[in-house]
Amino acid sequence: MSITGALAADINIPDGTTSSGQRTFGGTDQITVGTGATLTSSSNPTLNQNSAATGVVIDNSGTIESTGTGTRAIRFNNGTAMTFTLTNRAGATIQSQNDAVQVGQNVSSGTIVINNYGTIQATGVNGNNGQSIDFGNITAGTASITINNFAGGLLQTADADGIRPGNNATVNNAGSIIAHDYLNNTGADGIDFQEATGGTVNNSGLISGGRHGINHGYEGPEYSITVINEASGQIIGRNGSGFGSDASGKVINYGLISGRIDDRAGVPDGDGDGVDIDYIGDITNYGIIEGIGAKGKGSDGLLNTAQGIAIGGGVINNMAGAIIRSTGDGILVDNSSQGPAFGVVNINNAGTITGDRYGIYINSTLDNVITNSGTITGGNGQAIVFGSGNDTLNIRTGSVINGTVDGGAGNDHVSLSGTGTFAGAINFETLSVDDGTWTLTGTQSYSGGISIANGAKLNAAGTISGLITVSSGAQIGGSGTLSALLVNSGGTVAPGNSIGTLNVSGNITFNAGSIYQVEVNAAGQSDKIAAGTATINGGNVQVLAGAGTYAPSTQYTILTTTGGRTGTFSSVSSNLAFLTPSLSYDANTVYLTMARNDINFAAVGATRNQSGTGAGAESTGWGNPVYNAILNLSAPQARAAFDQLSGEVHASAQTVILQDSHFLRDASIDRLRSAFDSVGASYTPVMSYAPGGPVMVPSQTERFAVWGRAFGAWGTTASDGNAARLRHDVGGAFIGADGLVGDNWRVGLLAGYSRSTFRVSDRSSSGASDNYHLGIYGGSQFGALAFRSGASISWHDITTSRAVSFAGFATNSLQGRQKARTAQVFGEVGYGIRIGSLGFEPFANLAYVNLSTDGFSETGGPAALNVRGRSTGVTFTTLGLRASQQFTLGSMNLTARGTLGWRHAFGDVTPISVASFAGGTPFSIAGLPIAKNAAIVEAGLDLNLTPQATLGISYGGQFGSRLTDQSIRGNFTWKF
Repeated sequence: MSITGALAADINIPDGTTSSGQRTFGGTDQITVGTGATLTSSSNPTLNQNSAATGVVIDNSGTIESTGTGTRAIRFNNGTAMTFTLTNRAGATIQSQNDAVQVGQNVSSGTIVINNYGTIQATGVNGNNGQSIDFGNITAGTASITINNFAGGLLQTADADGIRPGNNATVNNAGSIIAHDYLNNTGADGIDFQEATGGTVNNSGLISGGRHGINHGYEGPEYSITVINEASGQIIGRNGSGFGSDASGKVINYGLISGRIDDRAGVPDGDGDGVDIDYIGDITNYGIIEGIGAKGKGSDGLLNTAQGIAIGGGVINNMAGAIIRSTGDGILVDNSSQGPAFGVVNINNAGTITGDRYGIYINSTLDNVITNSGTITGGNGQAIVFGSGNDTLNIRTGSVINGTVDGGAGNDHVSLSGTGTFAGAINFETLSVDDGTWTLTGTQSYSGGISIANGAKLNAAGTISGLITVSSGAQIGGSGTLSALLVNSGGTVAPGNSIGTLNVSGNITFNAGSIYQVEVNAAGQSDKIAAGTATINGGNVQVLAGAGTYAPSTQYTILTTTGGRTGTFSSVSSNLAFLTPSLSYDANTVYLTMARNDINFAAVGATRNQSGTGAGAESTGWGNPVYNAILNLSAPQARAAFDQLSGEVHASAQTVILQDSHFLRDASIDRLRSAFDSVGASYTPVMSYAPGGPVMVPSQTERFAVWGRAFGAWGTTASDGNAARLRHDVGGAFIGADGLVGDNWRVGLLAGYSRSTFRVSDRSSSGASDNYHLGIYGGSQFGALAFRSGASISWHDITTSRAVSFAGFATNSLQGRQKARTAQVFGEVGYGIRIGSLGFEPFANLAYVNLSTDGFSETGGPAALNVRGRSTGVTFTTLGLRASQQFTLGSMNLTARGTLGWRHAFGDVTPISVASFAGGTPFSIAGLPIAKNAAIVEAGLDLNLTPQATLGISYGGQFGSRLTDQSIRGNFTWKF
């Protein structure tokens, strides 16, 4: 279907139809071109505004075109107040040879919106060329202009700028804006703001210009364009800048901004700058900004060079991971004609800046700042060149500079902060180490001097000229060469990076309160300062002695001069507890002597065991490896060594055996209570002998019985401030047999085996004891009053293993094996009270335990101990209350039982071990004390599943101020 002729008011081209001829519009006209429809004309333009546009809406889903030579498709050219919205749908096209969409005059007010999802293009070349969108005539006023090119949208030209957005326009591009001809046209920019006073581009698509990607040609520092390029965005100038501005500008880049030169282009002159802002810029880069290639000369007649960024002043932030690079200069700061920059520049680099010529070149008479924590590289060997102002170079952690740094004229300063290495710069007058640790390498000179701030440290690894001032809390070290050094109160000189010599060609001055930190070793080597002259106005020498075997007296040379020394140090101190430092002097030299003092080893100990071990170690004398090693320790190191050497595990092993002795007593007492069916007794299976042979029967019926018990326990005894924390475990079993004697007495024998393990982790010690038990027990019941007693002896085979290692002493892995015996007697009385199925029994228990240990000798090295035999006796009393409750569950009987008591220990509650080193005198070591007071808790259940089967479980615990000891037992019984 074809429609011809002029249409008034709203225009509607139905789907799939074609309308030919020019159409006019204005006011609030609605113009709709349907899907597959075409509005075409050879006239100029096809759609022509003939009255003020106060709300025109153009909605194109087909094609709007002008087919004439040099004609336009849509033109707005009536009125200075203009409001319209143009939407070009996906798949739709607006095209002509000249401007596809144009505003032909300045518009001072109104709202203009372009929404493009399809294609808007100008296909003309040479004299018939034009823009896809041309709002360049809008150069002033307050009109709001928004151009939205959505994903899939295309704004393109064959031989001109892609779009001219107009004054203060906002361009949001997620599609493509392309000015195609880069071979012949010298002015085909992707976006050209021309003489607009401002504008904004938000790009996440492609902007590509035959010359610049984005251009702002209105010269003057007061005008500015803002460009925000997202991570997916590309802004490319194929024969010019990615973004070029003759004014000022702001750039935030996450993607790619690229300026390029194509040698095939017919354009004779050009420079491919990534970003070129002639006046003041504000640039933040997270992505890549690059300038690739240049040729010919600029409008100033000077040879063109490419820059990643060319700027006349402002701020450049190159963030971590970002790149600024160029075949010329990474960054050039000037007036765009090789003259001094218009404004101060502040460059902060955490990424990479690279130029095949200069990394950064600043032509300026102002005071500029570069802060670097990234990488700056100059391909010609010059990484950074400053101008003639009073410039500052801030070097931060991570800084890498490949090439020379030239401060130029002026009073220039280097600031070091963080941690790193600085290879130096030329033409800088001062340097400060503001914090952290820095190493200076190469040859560096600072006529105004070097300062080191509180908390900062400087390692001199090169040749450094200029007076270095060390402030309070600051430190200088290294093995370089300095011209002069001043150490103020609280400042520290520590030559070398371990033991080394610091050279000062001129004078070194130590002021009162200064510190000279000297490292020495047992081989007679020490730090040293070699100076021209030395002025010592007091100060302190701190000796840091390394590990080794020191002689009773060693002399070191710690300062030499060629021109003489004046003054002395106020004091000298050492980190060794048993060697005292002293200083002596001659005209050119300061000497340090380390000699044995009168402090005995025991005096350094802070605990009983440390002092005891110290005394034992000192008794071995010079030449003994233990003595020699301790002699070279500081007081804290000596205390730690005494703990390792003490053999404390041998004393604490006695604690374990004495505390675990209650398991045999408990088994005997529980058996007697079970035999007499006392309150709270656990069910203990017995084998009675009847006329027909032995059978398993309830305990109250037997005259002669055999019984068994298995047990396991674990516990911890905390440190008492002297002996270290102890962990232990034990498991074992007892068997016994007893019978009636007379009418009301029962007497039996028991035997058993158990194994105890223990660990003293803070002393790198552990051990185990295999325990063999034999005992007798007996008791009777007199109505409610019960009496129970017993006696036993146990044999212990104890093995121990411990490691001794401390500064200057090779690790000894020491092994020990010891025999010991435990004898104990015990008794208990209880009074039973029954109220129905509920029973109570208050009781009192008394036991005496004696542990006798044999002497033995450890093996494994010079720290091995000879341990003497010893006898230890402890008495335990227990007062408590037992309770039980019987239940019937169908045909089964359930007994719940519990005990609560207080156990008190007295006598030799702190086990002692007496030992000596080879060639030394005996010393005593205390183990962990047995808990003097502990709460006793027991609970259990016994269930008769059948007349033949019984299932039982019980728990026991002892809890004291430092003691936690728990046990659990489960048993299953089958009666035969």
